[in-house]
Amino acid sequence: MYDYEGQEKRISRRIRTKFRFKYRIKEGEFAKEEFDKAITNDISSEGLQFGSAIPFPIGTNLELKLEIPKFTKKMDVEGRVVRISELGKNKYYIGVGFVKIEETDRKDLKKKIDLIDIVKLLELMVDKGASDLHLTVNKPPYLRINKELIPVNVEGLSSDDMKRMIYSVMDRSQQEQFEKEKELNYAFQLTNMGRFRVNVHLQRGNVEATYRHITQKTKSIHELGLPQVIVDLARSPDGLVIITGPTGVGKSTTLAAMLDLINKEFRKVIVTLEDPIEFVHDSRNCVIKQREVGLDTKSFISALKHVLRQDPNVIFIGEVRNLETMAVALEAAETGHLVLTTLHTSDATQTINRVLGIFPHDQRESIAVQLSSCLRGVVCQKLLPRGENKGLVVATEVLISNPAVKVVIRDDKIEQIPNLILTGHAQKMHSMDSSILKLYQNKKITFETALEAVVDKRRFVAVASEKEMKLPI
Repeated sequence: MYDYEGQEKRISRRIRTKFRFKYRIKEGEFAKEEFDKAITNDISSEGLQFGSAIPFPIGTNLELKLEIPKFTKKMDVEGRVVRISELGKNKYYIGVGFVKIEETDRKDLKKKIDLIDIVKLLELMVDKGASDLHLTVNKPPYLRINKELIPVNVEGLSSDDMKRMIYSVMDRSQQEQFEKEKELNYAFQLTNMGRFRVNVHLQRGNVEATYRHITQKTKSIHELGLPQVIVDLARSPDGLVIITGPTGVGKSTTLAAMLDLINKEFRKVIVTLEDPIEFVHDSRNCVIKQREVGLDTKSFISALKHVLRQDPNVIFIGEVRNLETMAVALEAAETGHLVLTTLHTSDATQTINRVLGIFPHDQRESIAVQLSSCLRGVVCQKLLPRGENKGLVVATEVLISNPAVKVVIRDDKIEQIPNLILTGHAQKMHSMDSSILKLYQNKKITFETALEAVVDKRRFVAVASEKEMKLPI
């Protein structure tokens, strides 16, 4: 037998998961011959916790028969009640420490718990500098490192074990919400590792998930390699600023840096509406209220209906998803608030068309006038691999709403925006292609990477070749 007493505690990490077991009280007023059925709330190789309607006294001895999937033999264990917490009327959590357990059973239990311990994968994710972790049934986990998918050298999990792993970092309400809606977005934090944004979903009936790592430290706009003009946009007293780009290009990171700058330099009230909250901001000079959809409010539109009553100076909307949200965002930007938000568009022209296209055709003219008056700028982002695979670097396109831009938006001549960007150097505007060219000229990306990323490849080759010819031999 393996005697737990006197050994180092927490040999195995405690996992929140449901395993069936039976227990019997050996002595005292609750002693009985037959076994009662129960389900674990969490378990480790050292003990378990379960719900009970009876507040067993501390020190109560129990006989337990654990039923661990894939282990045909039931594990016979002796335990002792070491903790009790009251949850409500006739409902208690009973903590049981294993006093005696067969050495082989302890090793099998630890092996099972290690198998479904997602924290180990998240630690690996952080250690490798991966942005994302993908979990798929019967396949090895995959890490996204510098935009490349790299398999982890472990066996894929069964559907049951995968569900246990994913559920182990979800609370009961999140599990219930997922099982009801078949989709779940949420975030959680681990000490010394930062926050993780999670999407849980079903794939052919299997529970699967994607985890994105959000570093604890908010980098400054300068540290992120973003242009100085974004500092100017963050300092805008009011208006609408839109950060755009596909998923995974750092839009949330840019906005976090902008909010951090405002928090340091101004005394304002900042209200964020997010799904879920990614970067956690501590109030410095500003009062910051971060509200999470599903937790603090039912929906973006529900929160936006009341946000102006909260006396905000700055409103951050995680993502504009429908007409109602955009309408309130424009109204707030037009009435003296700075509104920051995101869209999944690839360039400034597409962004303006997307905003106008959200509304019915008969409203397009009036919305164009409204947008032209309140828009401050559009920043489009793209992440490119640095030379020699040394991480990623950001390329940007910037549109600033100067008088000429206001006119083309108001008159719905959006096709003229690219030309205005090319001639808008005085207002710190630049195209995505010029940003990529600059990154290449500064030797931050390779010629091949730049050529693949630019739109006008012929012009890029001509300008890049001319630059090379001018370089001293």
